[in-house]
Amino acid sequence: KIDGTSTTFTMKRKIFKENDFYICSRNVVFDKPEKECFYETNVYTEMADKYMIKQVLEEFLDDHKDLNFVTLQGETYGAGIQKRDYSLQEHDFMAFNLILGYKNGEVERLNPILMTKVLANYDIPCVPIVNECYTLPTTCDELLDYAASEPSQVDGGMREGIVLRTLDGKQSFKAVSNEFLLKYHS
Repeated sequence: KIDGTSTTFTMKRKIFKENDFYICSRNVVFDKPEKECFYETNVYTEMADKYMIKQVLEEFLDDHKDLNFVTLQGETYGAGIQKRDYSLQEHDFMAFNLILGYKNGEVERLNPILMTKVLANYDIPCVPIVNECYTLPTTCDELLDYAASEPSQVDGGMREGIVLRTLDGKQSFKAVSNEFLLKYHS
């Protein structure tokens, strides 16, 4: 889990026109770089430009003719975003979901392992996978201890917590470190 701002990129296929491209955070669409943002600059469009997301999603749709849309969700983090800046002077992005919408109406969320392999082909970083075969403990205290037990793989500092996701990618939940919350969000 990374302490930042939720960032979503979606591209929907159009038949005779340019595909629709959306940049969002929670319930807000940032469709233009000059659109008002929560931060000094529009970090959402900044990440779209930095990782050429529009081109990546266009290419992905071109390579997968059975798709109607593709959505990439992640976290933008770094300087000035939340209190935990990961010792960055700039901003960065890590993906945590790749969602595929098929023309037949089915929607698939890739599991984290497959998502990481797919996005590596496009040089898009993904959140670190801490453990591919984790077994849930019997108590919440044990889970919270595990969430706080190791340093962040991003920068070696305090880890915010972990997100647990089933291998089919369909179910997930967060375990946030109490120590992290006390230090950065109290």
